[in-house]
Amino acid sequence: MESKEEKTKKKKFKSPNSYVVIFSAIVLVAILTWFIPGGAYKLNEAGQAISGTYEPTQANQQGLWNILMAPIIGMVGNESVSAAITISLNVMLFGSFLEMMDETEAVKKSLKKIAFKFKDNIYILITVLTFMMGIFGTVQGAYEEGFVYVLMFLPIMLNLGLDTITTLMIVIFGTQMGCAASIVNPFSTGIASGILGISPGDGILIRAVIFIILLSLTSLLICMYAKKVKSDPKNSVQYYRLEKDKEEFTGENVSENNELTKEQNWVFRIFILTFIIMIISLVPWVSLNENFTIFQDIANWINTNPISKIIIGNNVVPLGDWYFNEINVLLIVMTLISGTVMGYSIDKSINILVRGAGALVSTAFIVPLARGIQVIMTDGNITATILHYAETTLGSFSPIVFILLAFLVYLIMASFIPSSTGLAAATISIMGPLGLFAGVSQVTMIILYNFALGIVKAIMPTSIIVMTCTQAVHVDYATWVKVALKYILILAAVSAIILLILVNI
Repeated sequence: MESKEEKTKKKKFKSPNSYVVIFSAIVLVAILTWFIPGGAYKLNEAGQAISGTYEPTQANQQGLWNILMAPIIGMVGNESVSAAITISLNVMLFGSFLEMMDETEAVKKSLKKIAFKFKDNIYILITVLTFMMGIFGTVQGAYEEGFVYVLMFLPIMLNLGLDTITTLMIVIFGTQMGCAASIVNPFSTGIASGILGISPGDGILIRAVIFIILLSLTSLLICMYAKKVKSDPKNSVQYYRLEKDKEEFTGENVSENNELTKEQNWVFRIFILTFIIMIISLVPWVSLNENFTIFQDIANWINTNPISKIIIGNNVVPLGDWYFNEINVLLIVMTLISGTVMGYSIDKSINILVRGAGALVSTAFIVPLARGIQVIMTDGNITATILHYAETTLGSFSPIVFILLAFLVYLIMASFIPSSTGLAAATISIMGPLGLFAGVSQVTMIILYNFALGIVKAIMPTSIIVMTCTQAVHVDYATWVKVALKYILILAAVSAIILLILVNI
């Protein structure tokens, strides 16, 4: 007679890994290009689709060669799809940075001390971390970097008697429900508002209330799951590899005797400083307040001062305008500085850097593979056709019916284009005016668009944060869906109720 654990192991073994899931999605989309007619909208100077300009085009069915090339193009990019290589490099360099932190044991000891302090207040800690992730999502659209927070929080959760799923829920649900609210997220609310010609400040109080509702509900759902696992670890779908997870991610058990050396204290400060700089650098300060130009002024001074531009350079990017290239430089610098503080030789530091990058190659390869789905859709000319079907179908409905159907359309579109900027550019200039005809405000349409993105990016295989986070902590995608789906349905239902309330105010 097989034990429950043995049956679970066999079940896990049969689950397809992340690569198989995403590649299957690429094949599915390629098949759709043989049945969905090609089409295109005329674009304005900003590259945004113009409502009412759809025209059928010659179908461009995607075959085996296109399927095999899609991840490659996803990595290097082409004229219509941005390259994923900087994101993949970012994943690997985060691996280098975290490997250095692991080598020094500075972060490991600090996290164990945090876990010990919260051993009697687990649910408060979960709520704080979830709201923190939500703030990152609602302010700067936290997404690709999610796996870093998973690896950071996982030792704490395991030491507190919880599991990898709890950690995934905190990071994925937290960041993406923050994105679903997007109070000031410039990459979704900001771009969509600009396309529709309204201020990003329009509806900000409504979005703030939505943020509190969604994050409070998310925290409650996670705490309910955590309570079940805490009461009996066998309730975890990952129980079969609990000991392996503890061995890999935590080391020895939590104790009060985790004092840091002087060097480790400095390294932990570097660790905290790195994330502070990263967060500050990704928030577009001028977009939020056009008078807040201090970072631009500093960068301009460095770039124009005769001495600093020779020593530092004349192409310094101001904080607030950073993206993956600049973050990658930050990670390399902080990794090497940490090694120097610990007294490591340059050879040892470089070896740690390379070893850490290598450890996350499998996670880094997820990104271009997921981008391959967008490549197939774009090259197959079916994105505009799907949007046109929605445009011609929704126009005659009442506000209540329209908002629910539009929500469904956006959930479908976001599944294929899980990019806030890409989805906004492709759809919002069409769906926004369509909403006005149905009696739905532009503010509500932007909220709807954000809801769909947040929900889809918390569960679909096209989501980078889902696939990289699950891959990093050895959770099968099928396992994640099994656990997360019921919570996502609750959050989607609450989102739909909020939309219905908004169209009836």
